Amino acid sequence: MDTYSKNYWGLYLDFLDDFQELIYQGYPIAYLSHYRSLIIGNKRLMRDLQSPEFTRTIKNKIQTTAAVQQKFNTFRASVRKKQRVRKGGMIVLHDVYDLLRFPEKTLKNHFPPSKTLIFEEKGMKKKKESFPRASGFKYKCFTDYQVDISTAVKKVKRKAREIIASHPGHPMYTHKTFQTRWMLQIVKIMDRINESMQLFKRVHVSAIVVPSTHYPESRTLVIVASKYGIPTVSMQHGIISGESGFIPKIADIDAVYGPFETEWFRARGVAAEEIMEVGHPRFDEITRVPKVSRASMMKKLRLHPSRKNVLLIVRSQKKYKEWDQFLKKLTVKQKLNIILKDFPNRSNHPLIKNHSYVHSSVGYELYDLIAMADVVVTYFSTVALEAMLAGKTVFILDRPFGGYSGYYTKMGDLAQKDPGKLAGIFSEYIRADKMKSYAEQKVKDFVAYAYAAKRSSGERLMNLLKRWV
Repeated sequence: MDTYSKNYWGLYLDFLDDFQELIYQGYPIAYLSHYRSLIIGNKRLMRDLQSPEFTRTIKNKIQTTAAVQQKFNTFRASVRKKQRVRKGGMIVLHDVYDLLRFPEKTLKNHFPPSKTLIFEEKGMKKKKESFPRASGFKYKCFTDYQVDISTAVKKVKRKAREIIASHPGHPMYTHKTFQTRWMLQIVKIMDRINESMQLFKRVHVSAIVVPSTHYPESRTLVIVASKYGIPTVSMQHGIISGESGFIPKIADIDAVYGPFETEWFRARGVAAEEIMEVGHPRFDEITRVPKVSRASMMKKLRLHPSRKNVLLIVRSQKKYKEWDQFLKKLTVKQKLNIILKDFPNRSNHPLIKNHSYVHSSVGYELYDLIAMADVVVTYFSTVALEAMLAGKTVFILDRPFGGYSGYYTKMGDLAQKDPGKLAGIFSEYIRADKMKSYAEQKVKDFVAYAYAAKRSSGERLMNLLKRWV
């Protein structure tokens, strides 16, 4: 376990201990919070977490994240009531921060509209990449179940401030960003506790599916559901790049992609029966017929018809220098159409401005672009897996970081931390058949391990839910 991870998780356990008396309706609020967002704005703290010296200031000295999971297993056991078979009730799907991403086809093929409630967060910004609402389904907001708790909020906030004041000079609690965000999360959590309780009193719920338990909105819903004996499933919303987005595991079942995640969670103290290899319904759409044909897209993007189409995936201006170096080191530019896909989807990316041969893909959906591509080059992201599921060869700029999972380690030479070396290997792939054979076999072997699905994810998910509905 690296120094950053030891300090990151040790500080988290300190936070849980220090705020353990901050309780509302029987729930310890700190356990329901989004820890990372409470510290990410504290640049000095984020830097200090990488220092062995900082370890001395932490009360909880840990050697593995299994200690974090064990603490949450104890918490969950203290809340959870025995699950009851609640046949005939509603399946609640909760979309938070636009992460659920269930295609309309999945909903219509597997979820009966009369038995399905889809909850969104009020005011949630709908991005252009979002899956649209499915026709015929009932959508609701948790604010429909809101009650006035203003007096209780003042009391809990006052208690939180007293706890902060009792830790003068604390590297986390004294920071203004922490205090502002913590107070906002307290209100959010308290509201969701009451909204969940009201929902379960008014509606017969058989099971709940959330996209993640990383955020207070869904984590609180899942924990309150466990107190009512309602089973919960958390989908895997992206590849496991690091620990902070997936530990601790909260829901009754985590629906994961494949064996990598099963082994990863088991190594961190999660029971085998709490993990199911379900995949994700949005991946069922990868092999669909593109909405825009390859010929039409190439014409509109003004791509050369005899060149290889390379889809380059970047995330805003992160790693700009590395991607700039990658493009400069390519020795086969004259053989390529390079199409840039940026998250978020912007047309004025500096790589396009500074490299005249790079084309913008603004206005086109990811899966249509993958279908058009001959090869995909990307940062460490879920898109690499999606492209491989579509049968594409993928090259990955993969730089380890604190809590790094090593997800793409099995990709061998196709995953490189040095952009110049990645450019060299990629150029060799374009030129030589030997490298093509190596790359194709690596992709085939990786997919067989990471996502060896014989049935659609939608079908597998519904088979899981049939235990309870």
